Amino acid sequence: MEYQEYVNRSQQASRLSQSGRLKEAEDAFYQLILSDISDLDKAATCVDLATVYDRMGKTDEALAWYDKGVAYEQMYCRYEMAEKRAQYLSLIGRSKDAVPIYEALIKQPFVSEAEKERMRKSIQTLLGKAMRQWQ
Repeated sequence: MEYQEYVNRSQQASRLSQSGRLKEAEDAFYQLILSDISDLDKAATCVDLATVYDRMGKTDEALAWYDKGVAYEQMYCRYEMAEKRAQYLSLIGRSKDAVPIYEALIKQPFVSEAEKERMRKSIQTLLGKAMRQWQ
């Protein structure tokens, strides 16, 4: 797919989502994943789909799409979608489930020391949230 076509189709899918036309947005994002765009763009599109499913109230499907996004990016030593999955877990009240994601990322050789420190701070924040939810 040519770059401009990808941009146009992605923006159109986003507009559908923002306007509440979630089924159409779902279809449009899914068609992008089926196309020949890069794995990293597919990873980002998976997160877009996760957002659509969340807005539909389908948390399990949203988490499954986050997982697919993580799978697309992993082979390239990337972790943006993994962090977004952790953020989503925290957002839906599952902060304690987000912690292991950061703990696993900290152990990766491709994560810089500055990023590890940022992740450690995220873990502290998440554990604080988990404790407040537990009480």
